[in-house]
Amino acid sequence: MSTLQRTILFLLADTGAGHRSAANAIGSAITLLSQEEHARWSESMRREMQPSVDGYEYGCLIDTFSPPNYRIEIVDVFEQCSRFPLREIVKLYAPMIRLSPQLHGKFFQQMNHEAMVKAATALGSPFIQSGLHHLMSNIEPDIIVSVHPVLNYITLQVLRKLGVPIPFVTVVTDLISVHTAWFAPGASGYVVPTEQAKAFSTQKGIDASLVHVIGLPIHPQFTCTTKQENDISERLGLIPHLPVVLLVGGGEGAGGLYTAVRAISQARLPVQLLVVAGRNEELHTRLQRIRSRLQVPMHLFGFVENMPDLMRISDVIVTKAGPGTICEALACGLPIILCGHIPGPESGNIAFVEHNAVGILAQRPREIVDELRRLLQPGSLLLPHRRENALRLSRPHAAFAIGQYILSHLPPPDQPSLWQRRRVSESKA
Repeated sequence: MSTLQRTILFLLADTGAGHRSAANAIGSAITLLSQEEHARWSESMRREMQPSVDGYEYGCLIDTFSPPNYRIEIVDVFEQCSRFPLREIVKLYAPMIRLSPQLHGKFFQQMNHEAMVKAATALGSPFIQSGLHHLMSNIEPDIIVSVHPVLNYITLQVLRKLGVPIPFVTVVTDLISVHTAWFAPGASGYVVPTEQAKAFSTQKGIDASLVHVIGLPIHPQFTCTTKQENDISERLGLIPHLPVVLLVGGGEGAGGLYTAVRAISQARLPVQLLVVAGRNEELHTRLQRIRSRLQVPMHLFGFVENMPDLMRISDVIVTKAGPGTICEALACGLPIILCGHIPGPESGNIAFVEHNAVGILAQRPREIVDELRRLLQPGSLLLPHRRENALRLSRPHAAFAIGQYILSHLPPPDQPSLWQRRRVSESKA
């Protein structure tokens, strides 16, 4: 009995690490769901097999289809499908948020109108449409999932020209300050992380029945402990019983981490630091230079893939207001100190954190130090209070729920794919 394969195509642009993290989280969750589905099916088949004189009879299984396997494809559309100059323009994102975040915020607001999004799509279409069409025809996906706002209008245009009714689902990775581009009309469904995001979508004319508040996808590793915290602490050489402060600046290492580290050191707080510089090599180099002069122990990292481990052994996180990092911290029960944000998409996240009493905004180094003192002083009730609020607000299993929603759009196992139907139809024509 052969096993059917269904292909799920995730589309993203690597502007920051959050979009790829979301795709990886959902893809990993779908893989785990598939393994569970196959295990249940195998067990049900074992129970249905009837013993006979010659061994087993399989007649009852002839019409039973096994669950499909899922092929996960994650594609950076601008890198793989676009041409000059569009591909180079997208690469300006990282230096823009580091060098001129206010300019990024103004651009975000100016483009946050449907007319502007359509105009930008029309302008960029000649440089990406053919590549996207070729990608879909080559991969033959059974469903397409977008985790980036700038891809939705153009993808739906290409799908209409392709003539294959592939389901298209948008997974919004902004918590509160949501861009119009997320909600291109014509998608099969929209997954949003908050009620505020759903309210925004209905204001833009999207049918509320197509919008599902599930949460922001974080990796399944945040929902299951794979290593003991003591083992991780020993491996890193952490000092027992000394509070651990995790400082994270997102994939690009933004958010004023350098000044935060120096302020904590100068205040001689009784803490040890885990600092994640991300892909920001300049920040990593600057911190490395001052490491020997710091008054607090510091462990310095670049771009990491063991963030669940680092969060579990930490007591507080200092981070910019990235939605992915916020939701990961909530799942780990970490009080949050926001040290900065990207104007535009992350602006609303500040109110989200403060309103739900899981953290505060502390943009000045002195404010970060003062808040750490309040949280970590012996007998503090603020720390456990923030932890409880974080765990209550978190949706750690969102990736699994989103994965199940995506799988619900696929053809049943006993039906051919849309692409197979198209080929049969063309052969008969």
